[in-house]
Amino acid sequence: MANNIKVLKPEVFNKISAGEVVETPAGALKELVENSIDAGATRIAIDVKGGGIDLISVSDNGCGIREEDVSLAFYKHATSKLTTSDELSAIETLGFRGEALSSISAVSKVKLTTRYVDTDAGISATIENGTVVGKQYVSANVGTKIEVRDLFYNMPARKKFLKSMRYESMSITKYVARLILTNPTLEVIYTLDGETVYQSNGAGLKEAIFAIYGSNCVENCISVDYNKGYYKIYGYIGAPEYAKANRNYQTLSVNGRLVEDTNVSAAIFQAYKPYLMTRKYPFFVLNIDMPCDMVDVNVHPKKTEVRFSDLKSVCGAFFRAVEGNLTMYKEARLNERIGVDVTRPTAQEVSEQFKIREQNSIKLGNLFDKFDFEVMNPDQTADVKEIEQATEAIDKEAEFLRFAEQMNSELSVEKMRKKMGFADDETQAVSQKRAKVQSQQQTAEQQIESMLPPLAKEDNVGEDLYSRTRILGAAFKTYLILEIDDKIILVDQHAAHERILFDRYLLAPRSMQPLMFPYVFHVKEDESIFIDENIDLIKQAGVEVEQFGPNTYRIKAVDTMLSGARMSEFVQYLLGSVDEFKIDDKSLRVEKIAQKACKAAVKAGYCLNEYEIKYILKEVFERGVMQCPHGRPVSIVYTKRQIEKAFKRIV
Repeated sequence: MANNIKVLKPEVFNKISAGEVVETPAGALKELVENSIDAGATRIAIDVKGGGIDLISVSDNGCGIREEDVSLAFYKHATSKLTTSDELSAIETLGFRGEALSSISAVSKVKLTTRYVDTDAGISATIENGTVVGKQYVSANVGTKIEVRDLFYNMPARKKFLKSMRYESMSITKYVARLILTNPTLEVIYTLDGETVYQSNGAGLKEAIFAIYGSNCVENCISVDYNKGYYKIYGYIGAPEYAKANRNYQTLSVNGRLVEDTNVSAAIFQAYKPYLMTRKYPFFVLNIDMPCDMVDVNVHPKKTEVRFSDLKSVCGAFFRAVEGNLTMYKEARLNERIGVDVTRPTAQEVSEQFKIREQNSIKLGNLFDKFDFEVMNPDQTADVKEIEQATEAIDKEAEFLRFAEQMNSELSVEKMRKKMGFADDETQAVSQKRAKVQSQQQTAEQQIESMLPPLAKEDNVGEDLYSRTRILGAAFKTYLILEIDDKIILVDQHAAHERILFDRYLLAPRSMQPLMFPYVFHVKEDESIFIDENIDLIKQAGVEVEQFGPNTYRIKAVDTMLSGARMSEFVQYLLGSVDEFKIDDKSLRVEKIAQKACKAAVKAGYCLNEYEIKYILKEVFERGVMQCPHGRPVSIVYTKRQIEKAFKRIV
C-alpha cells in the first residue's frame, strides 16, 4: 500500500534541489561569482582550498546586500533579479532563479560578510542548513564576501561520488579561466591552495587571453568583429595552424553568459573544415550580443544551456563571421608567400578587410544565405560540397597559376643545370644516381619486411583468386586495374600496402627502446591531471612517460614499433582524449602503428614494378584485405553487368 502524500520539509527539498544546482564545487563557485557580477562588481577575488571541499571564498566590490535582505537571500526562490513571469522572456542578469544561495547553504557551512553601498557598517552572518544562526555588525568594505566550507558535509553520498581533490581543483580552474575570457573587463584574482593561478586586470579580451593562454596564443589570434542584423559577434579565433588536439580551447558566450552549444560549435568547425587536419579543433573565444527575447536562458538550473528562437540564423552568423576572417587571413598569407605583400597582416587589419567585404555585399558575405546550413553535432560529417565550392571560387587562382608557372620555368632541374653550364650527360648521371638510391631504399624496405613476422594466410583461397587474375595496368600510377572472372577491380596501392604493413606491425614482438634524447613537453593543469590518471595505460600503449617538473613531462622510452613516430604528434593525439578523461591504450597504440604503416607504404603516384604489384596483390588476396587502418576501402569492384548497363548494352 502506498504511503500518504506529504509536503516535504524545507531541509529535505533544499537538499534535493541542491543536487541540481550544485553538483560539484565548480558549480557552487559559478553561482557565487554570477551573483557578484549581477551585483555590479568590477573586482572579484576567488580563494579555493582542498578542491573546493574545504573552502570556496568569493569576495567582490559590488553593491552589497541590505541588512533586512540577509536572511531572505538564503530562502528558496528569493531573488532581486525579477518579479513577474513576463520578465523571463528577456533576462539580462546571469542569475534569476533564486536557488543558488539556498542550495549552497543547504549542503555546506556558509559565512556571509557584506556591506551595502549606502551604509556605514557591515553585517556578518553564519548560515547552516539554509538558516541564519548568527548575525552581527562588523567593519567591512562595500561589497560582499561569501565563504563556503565543508561542502556536502551533510550529504556523504554526494561527497563520495566527487572525483579526486586535484580533479575538482582542475574543474574550478577551467571555470575561472572561462570566467576571465567571458568577462574581459572584470578584474579577477584566483588563488588555489595559497598560490595565485590567474590574475587578470580587466584590460580587455586580448589581455584576458594573454593571462590564460600566454603570448604565443595572442600572436596566433585573428580578431573577429561581425555586426549584421540582430547579431554582433566579436572576440578572437585561432589561426588554422594554431589548431588544438581537443575542444578545451573553445569558449562561447551569449550576451556575456558562458554557454555550451554543440550546434554553434559545429558551425564554427564547418568554417574551419577546409583548413584543419583530422583530429584537430579550432581555438576561439567568441561572444554574441543579441536581443534577450531571442534567446531562452531558462532551460536548465545550471544555466549553461540556452535555446535560440532562430538557431539556423545564429549558426549562419557564426559561420559567416569565422569563415570570412579565415578567408581574408588565408589570402594575406598567400600574398605573403608569392611576394605580393611581404607584411603579415595584423588581426585588426584582417578584421577591417572583412568589414569592407561585408559592406560591399560580395559573394563571401552572402555565402551562408545562398546555401542551407544543416544543424548538426560537431562530430557529424556534413555535406558541405556547395560551401567548399563557393570558398574555392574566392581563392586567388590566377596568382597561384602565375606562381606555379614561375616555379616551372625557374626551378626546373634541367633548366637550372643548363643555366649553371652542366652537360646533358651529367644530367643523365644524376638521374642514374637517383635511380640507384631509390633501388637501395627499396632493398632496405624489403630487408625490414623480411625481419617482420609473416602474416597468417587462409589456405589456397588467395592463391586460387590470384591465379584467375589478369593485371591490366595502373591508372594514375595509383590504382591497379585487375580483371577477375566477370569483374573489373581497382586496387588502391597505397591503402593496400598500408594495411599489409599495419597487420605485420601489430604482430611484431613488443619491447621498449630508450630514446637517446628524451622528448620533453609542457601541458596545462587539466592535461597534467589527465596524464597522471592514465600514465600506466600510456605505458601499455607503448610510450613511457614520467613527470619532469610542474606540468612538465618527458617521454624516455617507446615501443620499438613506435620508434619512428614523431613524439609531438603522439602527444597531440594523446591530449585529444582529455575531454573523456580516460584513454584506450589499445586504440592509442593502434593509431600510432597505423600512422607508421601509412608513412612506410608506397605512395600514390609511385610507379610499381611487376614484382611489387604481384607482392601487394598476393597479400591482399590471401589476407582478404578490405580496408586500410583508417577505414578507407582498398578496392572497388565493377561487375561485367554494371559496365554493360553503363554502356546501354543491356537494360
